[in-house]
Amino acid sequence: MPGLDQKQIEHLEAMMNERWTREFREIRSLFSGQDEERQEVTLGASVDEASDEALLARLATVDDPLIRQNLQDVRDIIGARQRIAAGNYGECIDCGADIAYERLLAYPTAKRCIDCQREHEKRKAGR
Repeated sequence: MPGLDQKQIEHLEAMMNERWTREFREIRSLFSGQDEERQEVTLGASVDEASDEALLARLATVDDPLIRQNLQDVRDIIGARQRIAAGNYGECIDCGADIAYERLLAYPTAKRCIDCQREHEKRKAGR
């Protein structure tokens, strides 16, 4: 992995795993306020019975801004896990430079170095 040692990667993976659990806990809590019949209409099953992966697939069509943000966070974790498996976690997807460990500590799923992220946000804002 670019610029990262195994201990750093394991620490960042643990942070992502905690975040994964927290995101699904929040998603489940958003649905717990709904009655069981509405949950079944939305999800096809009780939110407590659905696995994380099944819940993720079913929620892709839910039009709720809080749930969409949670889902994006989960997708970011999935992407980071894929980059770890591919051996390019910690490498900027735009310029190929190492992403600073301090940035990854703040945002473990970062896929761009800080400079490229700033440029990306400027381009996005200009659309």
